[in-house]
Amino acid sequence: MEYAMVLQGRVIDVLKGQSEKPCWPPDLEGNPVMTVPCDGTVTVGMVYDAGTGAFSENIPPKEETPPCLPTPEEILQAKLDYLMMMAE
Repeated sequence: MEYAMVLQGRVIDVLKGQSEKPCWPPDLEGNPVMTVPCDGTVTVGMVYDAGTGAFSENIPPKEETPPCLPTPEEILQAKLDYLMMMAE
């Protein structure tokens, strides 16, 4: 039988050919590691929904790109443009 070891909703290991249900201790912060029966399609990194009992692929959230900051040259040019405008 195959078991997925799940920590905080994410598969951290898949144990194959187990005759008995494995039991792992909690992690260092005390979060329990759940043992969930699974099939051969489950892989490390998948997400487990305890409410539905379903495994799904990990779809990482899109990373937001930080706003572009002006380069030192652009800052200097903006200051020069401002001074030129004020001098007129």
